[in-house]
Amino acid sequence: MEPLTVTEVSRLVKDTLRSKPELCDIAVRGEVSGYSDRGHHYFSLKDESNVLKCAIWKGNADAIDSLPLKDGDRVVVWGSVTSWGGNSTYQLDVRRCEPEGRGELFRRYLELKEKLHKEGLFAPESKVPIPQYPGRVGIVTSEKGAALQDMARVFMSGPGVEILTVDARVQGEGAAESIAAGIGKLDGKVDVIIIGRGGGSMEDLWAFNEESLARAVFACKTPIISAVGHEIDEVITDNVADARASTPTAAAELVVKGMQRVIDEEKSLVESIKASAEECVRDNRQALDSMDMSMWRKVLDSRVENVRSTLKGLEAGIGFHSARHLAGAKKLRAYLDSGLRTTLAAAIAEKGLAAMYQDGERVRGAQGFRKGKFEARMRDGKVTGEVKDIEVRGDN
Repeated sequence: MEPLTVTEVSRLVKDTLRSKPELCDIAVRGEVSGYSDRGHHYFSLKDESNVLKCAIWKGNADAIDSLPLKDGDRVVVWGSVTSWGGNSTYQLDVRRCEPEGRGELFRRYLELKEKLHKEGLFAPESKVPIPQYPGRVGIVTSEKGAALQDMARVFMSGPGVEILTVDARVQGEGAAESIAAGIGKLDGKVDVIIIGRGGGSMEDLWAFNEESLARAVFACKTPIISAVGHEIDEVITDNVADARASTPTAAAELVVKGMQRVIDEEKSLVESIKASAEECVRDNRQALDSMDMSMWRKVLDSRVENVRSTLKGLEAGIGFHSARHLAGAKKLRAYLDSGLRTTLAAAIAEKGLAAMYQDGERVRGAQGFRKGKFEARMRDGKVTGEVKDIEVRGDN
C-alpha cells in the first residue's frame, strides 16, 4: 500500500466525517469548559470521561440568545462534526445552543415533528398556493408586538391591500389556542393569513410547536404563511403551513412582491401589445409610402369614369321616362277638359243654368232645400232669395 501524506489523511478524515449523516445534524449535551469570545466563540463540552471541542462562528452567534456562555453551564448544542485538518483534530460547529433544561422541549419538538410528518401534515401536495394578488390579508399576532408594525410598514409601501388583524397571545399559557382561534375568525374572509411573531428562545416560541395549533393550521382552507422568529428559528407551524417566511417582515414582503410581480407583468404585457400595434402601423405606413401612387391614381380615375357613365345613363333614362309621363299627363288633361264640359258646371257656363247653394253647400234637388235663404250662382253673377215653400215630385 502506498503511504499517504499527512494532508491526505486529514482530507480523508474530513471527507469521512462529512459523509456520515448522523454527524451532520447532531445534538450534544455537556458542561461548558474553557469558554472564550474572540468574535467567534470557542469552548469545550465535557462529561465525566471525554471532552469535545466546539466553535460558534460569528455568523451564527447573533441568533443564539444564550450567549455569552460561562464555564460550568450545562447546555445542549446542535451542529455538525467536522475535522480541523491543520491540527488533525475534530470539533463540533455549533448552530444552536440552549441551556440543558430546554433539551426536553427539543425532544418533544422532534417527537411531534416526526408524528405529524408520518400523518402527512407536511406533504407538499396538501399545501395551497399563496395567491399572487390578494385583495385581503389577515394577520394573527400580538397587536402590541413589533412584528405587526414591521409588517404594516411593508404593506404601506406596496400596492394597495386591505389588512385584517386579530390580536392573539403569542407566548405563554393559552397562546396556541389564541392563535388557532384567530385563524378560525379569518378563515374564508381573507385571501391569505400570516401567523407569527418576533424572535425569542425556544420557550418563547413554543406555542407554534403545539400540536393543537399545527392541526388548526392544517385544517384551515385559506393559505397560511408561518413567520416565526429569526432565520435560524424553526417551529412546527413552519412545516405545516402552506409557506414559510424567515421573519414577519419577510412574510409581508413575500405577499407584496408577489402582487408587484403581477402588476409588473401586466404592465409589460400592455407595453408589448402597444409596441406591436405601433410597429404594425409603422410597417403599413411604410408599405403605402413605397407603393406606385400613379398606379393607384389610374385605378381611382377609372372608377370615377365608371360612376360618371352610370350617372349619364340614369339621367337619360330619367329624361325618357319623364317625357313619356308628361305626354300622358297632357292627354289625360285634354280628356278631362272634354268631360268637364258635359258636367253641370259647364252647363251653367254655356246654357244659362244656375247652381243652387244653401248655407254654403251645393243643393242638387228640391228635396235638398230647407226653408230659409239660398243662393243661385250663374254664368254672369249670383242671385239670393228665400225658400218659403218646398214641393218634391214623386217621379224623381
